Amino acid sequence: MFRAFTRDGRWAMSIVAISETAGSLGIEIGRKLAESLGWEFADREIIAKASAQFGEDVMDLRHSVEEKPTLWERFSDSQHRYKAYIEAIMLEMAARDNVVLAGRSSTIVLRQISHVVRVRTTAPEGTRAQRLEYQQGLTHEASFDYVRHSDRERAARVKFLYQIDVDDPLLYDLVLNTEHLTVETGAALIRETLRDERFQSIETGRKEVVDLSLAALARAALMAHPQVGARSLLVTCKDGHVSLRGGVRADEERTLAADVVGRIPGVVGVLNEIVVMHPARTTIGL
Repeated sequence: MFRAFTRDGRWAMSIVAISETAGSLGIEIGRKLAESLGWEFADREIIAKASAQFGEDVMDLRHSVEEKPTLWERFSDSQHRYKAYIEAIMLEMAARDNVVLAGRSSTIVLRQISHVVRVRTTAPEGTRAQRLEYQQGLTHEASFDYVRHSDRERAARVKFLYQIDVDDPLLYDLVLNTEHLTVETGAALIRETLRDERFQSIETGRKEVVDLSLAALARAALMAHPQVGARSLLVTCKDGHVSLRGGVRADEERTLAADVVGRIPGVVGVLNEIVVMHPARTTIGL
């Protein structure tokens, strides 16, 4: 069944997430789509919002989602902290509906939401390099190097953070080869997909997104707090009630974790099932 519009003539609410290869017009298509629907669009705005809300450097956050992790970063908590911040912002935006999110692994982060249209844009390497050569004034060789470097870096980052192959077509509802597509045609194809009722937000779906958003915000808030060892905690949410599970080293951490989460707007209650892992005492027999 198809029902593109609400009774007052507006487009029915939904969410679009776009993953692109460099030079495949994904960002441009996303902007055009959002403009034609009157929806919010976010690309680098996601990074800016995460930086403002959690007090992290913009360049550090951008590196964490766009480039291959260094050996040191693979063993650092900072990458998991940045990931939590960016996921919290994306899910917070998704909870408001009528948004197009581009890049930042948005198609992976939102994969649990059934009414999200997940789009992948790509094109032959030569086509993408030629576009970048024209758009950015690169030499022919430099444009090919840029495309190949970008493909490697982003694939490695996604594999590190999510253990997923970003080029797997089964991750997406719609894969667009933009070699012969204009930006307008790409946006029109996504709009046509949005006509399917399966990709339109309903009340139960919206509640699920709100719960996912609150859980992500709680996880990020715990990761941001210097006195809570949040990486080992499991955070879930149902109907606004956040559940905390896992282990911490002290009673103060357990109490503090619940307090931090309880102050998040929209959280109705906190079920604190965190266990305090006291150090084992060694008894020496005489």
